[in-house]
Amino acid sequence: MKLTWKKVMLIMSMFALVLGGCSQNNVSAEEIIHNAIESEKDLASYFGKSEMKVYEGEELMEHTVMEEYVDGIKRKIINIDQLLEQEIIVLNDGENMTMYDEATGEAHKMITSELEGFTGAGPKDQFISMMDMLKESHTHELVGEEEILGDDTYHIRMKANEKNGLIGDMEFWVDQKTWFIVKLVTETGDMKVEVTYTELDFSPKFSEDTFTIDIPEDVEITDLEEEVAPNNVTLEEAAKALEQPILTFSEDDAKLDSITMREPQGELNRYEVDMTFSSEEGAPLFMLSVFPTPEDMPISESDVEVRGNDAEYEEMMDAYLWDEDGLRYNLMVVNPDIKQEEILEITENMVLSSEE
Repeated sequence: MKLTWKKVMLIMSMFALVLGGCSQNNVSAEEIIHNAIESEKDLASYFGKSEMKVYEGEELMEHTVMEEYVDGIKRKIINIDQLLEQEIIVLNDGENMTMYDEATGEAHKMITSELEGFTGAGPKDQFISMMDMLKESHTHELVGEEEILGDDTYHIRMKANEKNGLIGDMEFWVDQKTWFIVKLVTETGDMKVEVTYTELDFSPKFSEDTFTIDIPEDVEITDLEEEVAPNNVTLEEAAKALEQPILTFSEDDAKLDSITMREPQGELNRYEVDMTFSSEEGAPLFMLSVFPTPEDMPISESDVEVRGNDAEYEEMMDAYLWDEDGLRYNLMVVNPDIKQEEILEITENMVLSSEE
């Protein structure tokens, strides 16, 4: 059984979730969050070993042991798949990110020093960003205090406001001194993810070869940016690749700014078309992705309909998914001033690319 796109995104999100706390007693969750934002303390380096288990119902789908070596913006992560007995190493040395998959013998690299705003955020900054993203979709409460790995933690529960949201109910166990999450449990639908740290060192001494990867000489290191970069195409070229006309917004409702297309590769063996739209004044409005309807990724139940089709609405991302004539449409709203009623009305005016 393959994981759906929602589940894959959820697993990826787990490693970015960090809450902060202080060492006071009898405080509320709101006070912990406020103190985290106000604190000047942030963890710059650490070594951690954690275990992640992913369940669908009672079935164990993923079991990974992860080792993290962090020193400022230098980061090395070793992922060991316990079910497949495979290892993937990812290294960011501050200049480049390199990934080596020992099972496939593939290696990829991309430049990170040129990425705007790349700073290697610490736990506190990650927490602030995540809480800002979840403030509309979840409510939180302080459950209590517990000791994990010999340190005091706050146990905080995050309750999803919507049943079918991208990220469901969560529970955190957060170290009170370092702002580090040492345990996390989240449930979305029939999926459950558990992440537990089994080792933590907040004063590590790394050797000179820690932030290196031993890649065999016969392995070619390919440019990751070139592999994943989409191609600029026209509507006609996009429709030809998908073997049928595709829906786009009417020129009266939105201006088409760009069209890019990703070719089939890896597990996502499909063409995927991405379009961006703006207003007449140039303000960003929407991002629309189109690809063949996946047979193993059905639309979840929802009260929303788009163009007469059952649709899935992701509140946190302000995105709508629906299937129409063999294609899946993923519409993400990037302008917060546009209301749902207006979005649904505009989609009724969409036209096929063959009519443009």
